[in-house]
Amino acid sequence: MKYETGYFSIENKVLTSLKPHLLKTYLYINSLDFKGEGIWHSQQTLADGLGVSVRSIQRHLKELSLLNFITKKRRGFNQTNLMRCLVGVVEKVKEKKEEMTNNFKKSFNNEKPKLRFNNFKGHEYSKDEWNSLEKKLLGWE
Repeated sequence: MKYETGYFSIENKVLTSLKPHLLKTYLYINSLDFKGEGIWHSQQTLADGLGVSVRSIQRHLKELSLLNFITKKRRGFNQTNLMRCLVGVVEKVKEKKEEMTNNFKKSFNNEKPKLRFNNFKGHEYSKDEWNSLEKKLLGWE
């Protein structure tokens, strides 16, 4: 076997949340991704490396993609897809989204209310002032 030496790190979430066959496929894809830029090996190459059929690889890739563990990007006609492992990326994006949501909510709580047409407090007129204003507007005075 070509990859008998070497190592790579894997997140605990992957180990605890994937079924064994999906874990094996995910770990194999992750081990081929040396630079973290993704892999473009064919499904046949992945099947040969794992000792399973191409159809099994297709099912594994589809399920991993639906679970957001990998992403597949089409590179073009008659070329292999680019696959990337996403677990760390997805977690970081979720954390960033939560942080931005909290900051957004806090910004509304600290703002002073702005005057608009329907939210300002008008002048309090007495009865005499109303009568005087009415006469002026109607042209009686």
